[in-house]
Amino acid sequence: MRELFETLNENIKKHDEIIIMTHARPDLDGMGSALAFSKIVNSMKRKVYIVSPKEKLYRSLDKAIKLLIDNDITFDFKSEEEIIKGKYNKPLLIILDTQKPELVESEKVLDLIDDKIVIDHHIGSLDTIDDTIYKYSDANKSSIVEVIAEYLSYLDLKIEPLIMTVLLSGMVVDTSSFNIKTTARTFEMAAYLAKNGADFVMIQDILKEPREEMIKRYGFISNSEEIASDVLMCMMDDKIHGNVDIALLAKELLKFEDIKASFAVGRISHSIVGVSARSMGDVNVGEIMEKLGGGGHLTDAAAQIKDKTLEEVADELKKIVKDVIK
Repeated sequence: MRELFETLNENIKKHDEIIIMTHARPDLDGMGSALAFSKIVNSMKRKVYIVSPKEKLYRSLDKAIKLLIDNDITFDFKSEEEIIKGKYNKPLLIILDTQKPELVESEKVLDLIDDKIVIDHHIGSLDTIDDTIYKYSDANKSSIVEVIAEYLSYLDLKIEPLIMTVLLSGMVVDTSSFNIKTTARTFEMAAYLAKNGADFVMIQDILKEPREEMIKRYGFISNSEEIASDVLMCMMDDKIHGNVDIALLAKELLKFEDIKASFAVGRISHSIVGVSARSMGDVNVGEIMEKLGGGGHLTDAAAQIKDKTLEEVADELKKIVKDVIK
């Protein structure tokens, strides 16, 4: 981690302007980390801009940003068009929470800027952003929030408690309330955020969902099918959903009694189908996702498949599951 932080410090100071970008349909992990990262850049006396989302924000992220604005904590968001038309002196682009070019908020911004640093916690693949100054990817990290919390701790930088609250919200979501993808370091960083002002009561309010969204999710769940003994799969509709939506489905399926593993299949872009996988440890979903072109861990894994229909991905997944689980 020290190498990453020293590289970031060195490159931020080399550039007058920093642009931060996360994935399309950003979540609390990606965008929350971008907000905190912008405060880090501010502390180094550099101009910083965040690429603004094109689509409507997830309700929880929207609530978090409005909460910050209501408390006079603001950020300099720039649209794709503003950045493309703007005049920048060789800026540095920081990409958070994805390493796939087709998943970033703006591929035009990605192509426009030469100096790039990628920070991710997902399993890599052949199709990644490679023309970088530096790339950090650690699938053992629970979230990008965990990395940013470590960076704040390394810098001994104090930022607003409300931003710490948003950061911890992202960690809560990505770890399914600390039930998956956690290590001792995850809990240490959660404690660090709490010690520096993160408010657990406020987090509960940020993460509350409207009734209609929960009903929609349960509609998908009601159509789930058992594709092997004690293994459930849920396929969403053909609309574009976020990684968060798909992951939440997989997590919900795993709550059913006697279910050892769960899979959710949904479209995350016009050309990419995402699969989220969870298990209680009896089924190695990481192995299954590797065979599908992705990867992950024993209990938490994912895959992203290009240029296939939902049905094709679901059928392929069923075959792999049956081969792996004898």
